[in-house]
Amino acid sequence: PPRRSNSPSTLLHDTNDHHSQRTDFREEEENGEEKDFDDDDDEVELINYSSPMRKRPPPKGGDMACASPNILRQLRQYQNIRKVGGTECVNDVYVRDPNTKGKETRFWFVGKMARCTGTVSTEEALTRQINLLQEHACRIRPVELGRSFGRLEFFVAPGDTELLTSQNDPGIGLKKVVVASDDGEAMEEKVSLLEVGLNLEIVTNRGVGFHVIRTE
Repeated sequence: PPRRSNSPSTLLHDTNDHHSQRTDFREEEENGEEKDFDDDDDEVELINYSSPMRKRPPPKGGDMACASPNILRQLRQYQNIRKVGGTECVNDVYVRDPNTKGKETRFWFVGKMARCTGTVSTEEALTRQINLLQEHACRIRPVELGRSFGRLEFFVAPGDTELLTSQNDPGIGLKKVVVASDDGEAMEEKVSLLEVGLNLEIVTNRGVGFHVIRTE
């Protein structure tokens, strides 16, 4: 582009030079002459470019890594268990906000958990799916929970009691679930994927998420 100058004649001169350069370039194209440009190198680099996303290793967590196939599989298991056992096999899952305390302690709803009650306890069901639960909780509440990954405290309520919980129904309490001390491999052998399921909370860009306020 032409440079600004206090002299009108200088501006006119720069503009004419720019026009002449463009004219020379067009003449070379019409005459079929080849000319090397740095842009050619850029095009080659773009053609050979491979997105670093494709080279990422699989997410950590094994069969409970926060990945679409695992989320959908656990959703199917949740639906299958609930279809047979009803709400008695379901718990609403909440995470305590570590930035709050006292009478204003906030608990974020992260989803619903189902289990085969005859073979799996609440603690075992949550421990078996702990990685997926923690990953999802931090993703839907990155500001409040993201920095506490690995240290989150989980609580459960009876299934499908979100409305009663939000109304502070005294008959609905939040029970803290202590993650079992068994290592991951032991828990995988102890609890089958067919015995537990998750229906994780979905938060849109405009959603504010569901939470309740309780005293510690």
